[in-house]
Amino acid sequence: MKELSRRDFLKGAAGMAAIGALTGHSVFASEQETGTGQTSEAGAYTYADTIVWDAQYDVVVMGMGAAGMVTAKTAADNGAKVVIVEKCAEGEAGGNSKVCGQLFAYANGDKEAAKTYYNALAGGRDIPEAIVDAISEGVANMADTLEKEFGFDSSEYMDWTGSTLGAMSPEYPEMPGSDKMALWTTHAGVSDSYLFQGLKRNVEERSDSIDVWYSSPAVSLIQDPISKAVIGVTVEREGTRMNVRALNGVCICTGGFECNREMVQQYLNVINYAPRGGQFNTGDGIRMAQEIGADLWHMTCYEGLFGLGGVTWPAEEGTPCAQPCTLTRNALNTGASILVGTDGNRFVNESEIVRHGHLYENGIWGNPTYPEKVWLIFDETQKGLIEEEALLEEEQWAAVTEYDSIEAMAEGTGCKAEMLEATISAYNSFAENGIDYTAGREAEYMRAFDGNKYYAMYVVSGLLNTQGGPRRDENAQVIDIQGNPIPHLYSAGECGGITVCMYQWGTNIAECITFGRIAGKNAAEEKEPLPAYEGAAAVASTPAMPGEISDSSAAEAEYERGENQYIGKGTGMGGDVVVRITMDGNKIANVEVLEQAETPSIGGAALETLPQQFIGLDSEEAVNAVDAVSGATVTTNALKTAISNALLEAAKS
Repeated sequence: MKELSRRDFLKGAAGMAAIGALTGHSVFASEQETGTGQTSEAGAYTYADTIVWDAQYDVVVMGMGAAGMVTAKTAADNGAKVVIVEKCAEGEAGGNSKVCGQLFAYANGDKEAAKTYYNALAGGRDIPEAIVDAISEGVANMADTLEKEFGFDSSEYMDWTGSTLGAMSPEYPEMPGSDKMALWTTHAGVSDSYLFQGLKRNVEERSDSIDVWYSSPAVSLIQDPISKAVIGVTVEREGTRMNVRALNGVCICTGGFECNREMVQQYLNVINYAPRGGQFNTGDGIRMAQEIGADLWHMTCYEGLFGLGGVTWPAEEGTPCAQPCTLTRNALNTGASILVGTDGNRFVNESEIVRHGHLYENGIWGNPTYPEKVWLIFDETQKGLIEEEALLEEEQWAAVTEYDSIEAMAEGTGCKAEMLEATISAYNSFAENGIDYTAGREAEYMRAFDGNKYYAMYVVSGLLNTQGGPRRDENAQVIDIQGNPIPHLYSAGECGGITVCMYQWGTNIAECITFGRIAGKNAAEEKEPLPAYEGAAAVASTPAMPGEISDSSAAEAEYERGENQYIGKGTGMGGDVVVRITMDGNKIANVEVLEQAETPSIGGAALETLPQQFIGLDSEEAVNAVDAVSGATVTTNALKTAISNALLEAAKS
């Protein structure tokens, strides 16, 4: 990475000018010929000339997830010089697109079937025909697009219809057009960041056209006051705020707001919850778009978890929650096991196979209303079944409290004793008579409580991702509150997704790619000159040009090898995991991790201790027999692959 010492950003008069630019006022004048603006038709200076720019590109992309990478790649292929500004360090970057299942919705080439299906998923809500047309076109041709434009090998594709994920392929089989909908992956695995890594390689291979700035959050958009065109982004990098000029376009690809508790409570009416996906989507792009007058849509729509009414166990802040049950009925959500809310009432059918957190009610599947506090309650017999099926980890069992009576359980949970007593009594009657008058649970999944002991565990709503954000049109342009496109501003991905009601799995990845391609192409197009501006005098600035500042390179690193030392590489969640092993005879004497970009609190933490477990091993079979670290399986497998490859190199020497 190049140093930034060529400019002292916040010192002297240049710093004063930058401060003035952020407020829309210039505090000193200099020569009009700056080379950083777009000369107006009249030859006068423009608003862009009144700002001190620290860097200049054709296109600025905010966010290094799938949408951002597709946008950047497409813009570069259309001749643009691009920078991706990403708030996280490389190991934490990627948002939901890195940690999701890696599945994409595919309509087998049938655009009309896809349109019929996506219109049905709107549940009667209005959605612009042009938007449905755009996503349907993308979904119909997604398999070909990924191969022809992004280099994935179609011979490795996997159709998950009829597999363990078949219940989501399609997710709404009762809807018209569903017979052509499928869930595919670009290889035989899931939840392994394979698609994300492939898209990242597309960016790295274009390092001559795409710069990447990690740990560089966008702070605000810079807008021309006359034309309302977005002409740049203020970015915070290495403790300094920089104005980055975007000659042709800015694209918001910052994801949703599932990790912003205030926004979740305000828009989703969910009080206590745990996020399952990426841990850094805090609604930054939504806020910045609002500041310049963008309209919002789909802000009340979100996706949750797949079982037990969409709830999960609470998780520490900054770590993904666990998944209690997925597309199955088991001892957690059948038998004498119920969910009760704050006062002790049931509120959902606990045994229903949940569709991304959505439960059926009156013709559509919607997100349930969760009480402030939710408890999973079960009896002694059910406890034995849960243990037999190994459905709870040790740390989760530690959160389960045993009670001798309903009264004691009410006191311990804060529920109303009479209400909790009535709820369990009613449920026992439902189980005995085979009809659940409260939530419609099927008779085969109910059993009356045995009355011996009671167990309660605090649970919360599980949240995968939000769908809302700035409204966009079919050209990926962000729309203002008057219904007009904001010039030069685009969006793609979950920051303003197209799902308004019911969600088909794989659609978010499909729209990252679909609208990323549209946004990248349109953002790269050369724009009309900005209008003349007379509100302040022009200032001089010498912005860094493309290629001068970047944290990403496609160049292969060279690693030193000492005596009896060998290099191996595997692919983790965040990128390559490179190791150097030292051999003592035919056994591994030392393992060093030379390169990795894993999430520090998960894969990164595992890599601090895991290498020691391979000391003394002498074969690939022994390496593969090492147990994976819980929650870091992909990282563990990447380390195993890297060590195995290093052993192969040793065997050849």
